[in-house]
Amino acid sequence: MKHPILVVEDDVTIATITAGFLESGGQRTEVVSDGQEMMRRLRMRTYSLVLLDLGLPDEDGLSLLRKLRGRLDIPVMVVTGRDSIDARLAAFELGAQDVLTKPFDPRELRYRALNLIARHGQTQERAREHVIGSWRIHLHARTVDSEVTGESAGLTRTEFDLLAFLARGGGRVFSRAQLIDAITGITDPESDRAIDILVSRLRRKLSVDGQDTQARLTTVRGMGYRLRLEDDST
Repeated sequence: MKHPILVVEDDVTIATITAGFLESGGQRTEVVSDGQEMMRRLRMRTYSLVLLDLGLPDEDGLSLLRKLRGRLDIPVMVVTGRDSIDARLAAFELGAQDVLTKPFDPRELRYRALNLIARHGQTQERAREHVIGSWRIHLHARTVDSEVTGESAGLTRTEFDLLAFLARGGGRVFSRAQLIDAITGITDPESDRAIDILVSRLRRKLSVDGQDTQARLTTVRGMGYRLRLEDDST
């Protein structure tokens, strides 16, 4: 499961070069040119990394970093034409994980971006576990085990990817189209039925003593699915 990189850059040439180079290395990207659209996208979906230019037309990048601090579990790399030490330090103080000064070599940007994604993912997922009913989801180890017997739920790779994506969503509702886009292994991406079948399998495999997980893995009519975890009171 690979989330896209969000490139926030108002210079069309730089945005095109950056996105093209990242995609040539197998990454998915989305490009926006202002802070308002960046915030809208971040409310809608999950990204593996944000590449943020400081000189945006509608709002200064440092102001956007300040808004994101403490609200976003996604690494941010600042890419800026400001080569002063004060600007770089300000970006770090406001939560940026890396700062790259323009002009830059696209190879260096890709190397830094991939390392940042890998480090962030390892740090976050190694510590992340979720509980649904009597099952514990280990995101880093990619396992789901019974807290009662210790036995594995025996999920397929695609079933686990769907469960993990919903668990990371923090109780958010995801449409079938969003779920199809987010996970791998579905051979018919046009069919909503593929997601319905996966959800049905998950409910069956995670049932205990005849009681399935429908109260936790819920259908939201007209919208999609959400996963309510043990620490989710909504």
